[in-house]
Amino acid sequence: MRHWTLSAAIGAFILSSSSGSASPVQGVVSGIYVLDEERSDNAFQAIESAIAGLSSAKRPLARMRLRKSIAVTRIRISSSGSRLGIAYDAKTPIVVWLGGEPVKWKLIEELVFDVSAKADGEAISLTFRGDDSERTTTYRSVGQDLVEDTTIISPLLSKPIVYKQVYSRTH
Repeated sequence: MRHWTLSAAIGAFILSSSSGSASPVQGVVSGIYVLDEERSDNAFQAIESAIAGLSSAKRPLARMRLRKSIAVTRIRISSSGSRLGIAYDAKTPIVVWLGGEPVKWKLIEELVFDVSAKADGEAISLTFRGDDSERTTTYRSVGQDLVEDTTIISPLLSKPIVYKQVYSRTH
């Protein structure tokens, strides 16, 4: 499998080249979005429900890994043709080609994912594959909002974690 690694500087450059309009490849609109907590599911509560059945020895590590992977209040999206750049808060940006090879992305030292993206009609799905989990997040533009639907599966969990987040576009 071919992996691409991009520096934060290159990713930031690509993200800063946002045109502010939708690419012909997908309907997700480039821009900066901020979490609207009132219209979003409580993702942390979804995690707590999912890990409740784990042994007390496994629960803290599972909680830490899952929470770090979803703690996002701001998203910046840039698309150009079939290239997608996405940055979560101040984390290292992810730059992928829709339908292309996965890229390595390090959230933190202990959490490294293979990230791939695909367009599906008016939505874009990112899949994050890690050592002990897989997260699929689908983004779609609804008016000025960015709606995120996420499913996390792991052999540690008896059922998937599913939640929805709504982000409002900033001007």
